[in-house]
Amino acid sequence: MEMPKIQTRLEVRAEENSDVAELYLYGVIRQAYWWEEEDDCISAKGVKRRLEALKGKDINVHINSGGGDVFESIAICNLFKQHDGNIDIYIDSMAGSGASIIATSGKNVYMFTNSMQMIHKAWTIVLGNADELRKTAGDLDKIDAAVKASYMSKFVGTEEELEKLIADETYLTAEECLAFGLCTKIIDEKKEEEVVENSIKDTLFNKYRKEVKAEVGEVKPTLFNAFKKHNVGGNE
Repeated sequence: MEMPKIQTRLEVRAEENSDVAELYLYGVIRQAYWWEEEDDCISAKGVKRRLEALKGKDINVHINSGGGDVFESIAICNLFKQHDGNIDIYIDSMAGSGASIIATSGKNVYMFTNSMQMIHKAWTIVLGNADELRKTAGDLDKIDAAVKASYMSKFVGTEEELEKLIADETYLTAEECLAFGLCTKIIDEKKEEEVVENSIKDTLFNKYRKEVKAEVGEVKPTLFNAFKKHNVGGNE
């Protein structure tokens, strides 16, 4: 009996005569298992191979991922930064955990009013004695510092404010991402509503959204997004 093929999660759509390609990162970020196809997950190796085939092209990267392996995520983020074409990020639904790290690589980060990002401290599962557990805790602190460095390339606030958001395992709406600098424009922006301050996220959101003035313009259409109305104001 033939086993059904696993749905592709790393996908590229590129027209031969177009200077812009669409790259879809849908699924878990990790290395492929030995029995899988490379594109059955989102891995740095798979992304590197795709980028080599798209050398010189501008790329619209579409993200819908809850995250995954932190080092694979950082590697993908840095691969995008090294690409010799423009990288724009579209958060089609969720960019959580490692996927939100990848999102910081985009020149522009577009969101929708119903898309989100999530940031949090690194975690792991470990067994061992007290010395081993203390060492693991120290390693996690170093990983958190690396993750914070990724966000600080976009974040408009201070390191201390960012640390509080990360520690709070914060889910961020598109409007909040726009205020914090983690999003450039919200494609289908809606009218602002006053936020009651109940958490560190609410306090920082009210502080920084007053400083954000979203530009009004249009996203350059491509073959794959021409059907969308891109009256942008910054969101995913």
